[in-house]
Amino acid sequence: MKLLINQKLRRFLLMVVVITVVAVEIPIIAVGHLTKPVPGDAIIVLGAKLIGDEPSTMLRLRLDEAIHLYSQGYAPAIIVSGAQGQDESISEAAAMRHYLIKKGIPDNSIYIEDKSYNTYQNLLNSKNIMREHGFRQAIIVSNASHIRRSLVLAQQLGIEASGSPAPMADNAYLTAKQYAREGAAMLSLIMFSR
Repeated sequence: MKLLINQKLRRFLLMVVVITVVAVEIPIIAVGHLTKPVPGDAIIVLGAKLIGDEPSTMLRLRLDEAIHLYSQGYAPAIIVSGAQGQDESISEAAAMRHYLIKKGIPDNSIYIEDKSYNTYQNLLNSKNIMREHGFRQAIIVSNASHIRRSLVLAQQLGIEASGSPAPMADNAYLTAKQYAREGAAMLSLIMFSR
């Protein structure tokens, strides 16, 4: 009898986990594939890990998306956002600025936000830069797995924003890891923002 109850409890808990994962991950995946940018005043590129003083693959994909948007006339300014991590030789924002300039983006079109260590801070500090320069509408650029949470946080902060998902790295393990991480972060955001 005890064994039967344990099996039923395990099945029930597994079902709860599966339903939770599906309910959280499907919207993340959908938003990351279906979101389209709307022209605005500034493109906000959210930071990610550096390799030495160079953008990682995930960050390069974000920056290339920002370059595409800028060159297509979606916005006249780019805000690069990210502080210097303990294992980084320069701030993420400084590395992003260097990358953009090497790719032909004019220096006077780039605004640096180098005080933030997480997505909430990225957006809050970028909002302050937007306010200082009279920018009203942003396009948030991050990888597809990160766009939904970024847009939810932007809405909570009162930033008028659309999203432009950059592709994920061509690495199944890294992609699965990023989606799992975002699922946990999104679940935490939902649970603690009430």
